[in-house]
Amino acid sequence: MNAPVSLHSPLDRLTSWFRRSDGTESDRVAQYRLRYEQVGALLFQYGLEPTTTNFDFASRFLDGNDTALIQAAQTVLEFKGKLSDRDVERIVERCTPNDTPDKLDKLTRQLEAKVAECLGAVGDASASTSAYSTALGEAAGQMENEPAEAYRRLLSATLDVAETTRRIGGRLERTREDTKRLRADLQRAVREAEEDHLTCLPNRRGFFTRMEEALARTDAAPFALALCDIDNFKAINDRHGHQTGDRVLRFVGRTLSEFLGRRVTVGRYGGEEFICLFEGSDAEDAADTLDACRARLRERMLRDQTTDMPIGRISFSAGVTTVTGDPSEALRIADELLYAAKHAGKDRVVTSTSAIASAA
Repeated sequence: MNAPVSLHSPLDRLTSWFRRSDGTESDRVAQYRLRYEQVGALLFQYGLEPTTTNFDFASRFLDGNDTALIQAAQTVLEFKGKLSDRDVERIVERCTPNDTPDKLDKLTRQLEAKVAECLGAVGDASASTSAYSTALGEAAGQMENEPAEAYRRLLSATLDVAETTRRIGGRLERTREDTKRLRADLQRAVREAEEDHLTCLPNRRGFFTRMEEALARTDAAPFALALCDIDNFKAINDRHGHQTGDRVLRFVGRTLSEFLGRRVTVGRYGGEEFICLFEGSDAEDAADTLDACRARLRERMLRDQTTDMPIGRISFSAGVTTVTGDPSEALRIADELLYAAKHAGKDRVVTSTSAIASAA
């Protein structure tokens, strides 16, 4: 005889362990159960898969405290009227802080403590020198009347200052080694904080640091900002695996960096997205250059190095806007234009002008 089929939802089964043996639930457990039901309803509403990322997004969205995540989701909903799993990945990726600033802050504090320790040792050395000078003066005053006592005091003061100097020298040497190690750790932490390990391009943090530095150079104006997204990247991962997907990411990042040249800062924005800052170009000029890069990339037929299976042609979609005023506003516009490029059929570069022309 077949086992009876459970009619309980996966959510019921997931939360059934909350129930006590007597069938009652505490207030807190009831709250947890309600939140799981709300999360499940939100995922169902938008047809999202029950993944860890989607659960994290739904929970933070329902909490109402993560304003950046809520605003990002609302922007997508206003523009597309729906949320996809990829949209959620991008939103969570952008709005999830990392612990790198804490690590940098900790290393900086440790380095400052070592500097303070070094200054303390220098202060002790100065005090020792001053005390020795005083002892020499007093001994000199006794030399004529009490030469034996004067010599005794001179010998004692000399031995004291020699021992103090040896001890301080050891402290300074240990501090120097510790400071050298901390400085190397700090430099490595800064590189890790600002570099994407997969593509070796600036990560989001590193890109925006360089962007701020570039925008401060008025001689480099105008500026254009582009947001690029590899088309159908999930299909590459699904068909060929994540290692091949990683090689594709490195290949696209290298192509963008080499083709666009030194006047363009290319960074990995997250996932399969890249971000570019064009110095000395407005949106239209930057879009022409980026479109030529897109066409060059599109010419290549790629194969999986592991299996020798054909991957096919790789393309990307991009939104480009001129940076005027607030860079975050330019980023928002570039993101909307990227969505427009995806909506228009992918494999294209869109600016505000071309988007308006398409709408007309």
